[in-house]
Amino acid sequence: MSRATRRDSPDLKIEEAIEKFVARNRPDWKGETERTYRKSLDTFETFAEEAEIDTLGDMDLWSVGDYTDYLLGRDYAKITIQSKQKQTRRWIKWLEGQGLVNVGTHLAIEPLKLEDAEQTSSDTLEPEEIKSYLVYYREAPQWRATRRHALLEVTGHVAPRRGGIRALDVRDWDSEERTLSFRNRPETGTRLKKGDQHERKVVLAPEPAQILDEFVAKHRLRKHDEHGRSPLFASRQGRPTKSTITNWIYQATLPCVKQQCPHSREPHKCEWAAKQTMASQCPSSSSPHPIRRGSITWQLNLGRDLEDVAERAATTPDVLRRYYDRPDLDAALRRRITDFEGIDITEHSEPTDIDGEINDEEDR
Repeated sequence: MSRATRRDSPDLKIEEAIEKFVARNRPDWKGETERTYRKSLDTFETFAEEAEIDTLGDMDLWSVGDYTDYLLGRDYAKITIQSKQKQTRRWIKWLEGQGLVNVGTHLAIEPLKLEDAEQTSSDTLEPEEIKSYLVYYREAPQWRATRRHALLEVTGHVAPRRGGIRALDVRDWDSEERTLSFRNRPETGTRLKKGDQHERKVVLAPEPAQILDEFVAKHRLRKHDEHGRSPLFASRQGRPTKSTITNWIYQATLPCVKQQCPHSREPHKCEWAAKQTMASQCPSSSSPHPIRRGSITWQLNLGRDLEDVAERAATTPDVLRRYYDRPDLDAALRRRITDFEGIDITEHSEPTDIDGEINDEEDR
């Protein structure tokens, strides 16, 4: 008997089936998981409307297989298409397990096979570009230690996620130690992506620390959130949303802040520069993630240990290698040159041979 004629399986509408899936899985999901699935399944729902797939009974192998063609016809990066395919497949497999669609329906969606270089976005704000913004902000009296400047200092030197920035309270900044503590506080609305696993303390260099001190003393909005906590980077309403933080970063990286507009616009007449919510429309401004990538690249280019950088940025060495670390050939060589430029096979046979030379140089 086909699924559509089984009396014990309701023929749900697509949106109803999505809501049931989300409701059943919500207790096990953490962080941004629900939002990610909703975005992918919203895309499938839009496809279903266009393809006249009104209920689960309309989901046969052929019609579900057309979803891949639908995605390929949109302006999505390959990694985005693959992600949407995998999440939709999981939803359909769940439907199969509930007896709501025929077993094997999920096989109609074959996730794209990607090369390593395609498995991550190449969108990076290069370290030199981050540097140019920070140099300008530090030297410009009207911008020094403002919220956008302080936020860019933290983002450029630490590479935190938006959720980490949002979670920071004033008490998490230790001026004497020059440290920021990222704490997981889900009971008061600020859960880190992987909970307690992403708690950490990071140190800032003297100049970024000085900027943060000046920001707290002069420019920080003295606001509290609904739980009585004092956000380090506060909005007029209290604790900012992630989208608000994104808008702040777009504002901070408008090119006309530090140079002539590359798009031949006059800043005082440009809506991109005039309105916080419009800054993202500027083709040359940046969202937070490219800065996170640029910061990680910079830290690794300086020769920082891979595991230390991963811990500082709240990720893993494997994820960092696979998705974030994309140095150009010259940068990759500079990382290795101090390890390889002095070795000579006629002189160095054991690691201790090199260690001994290093110790001799330090004693001089």
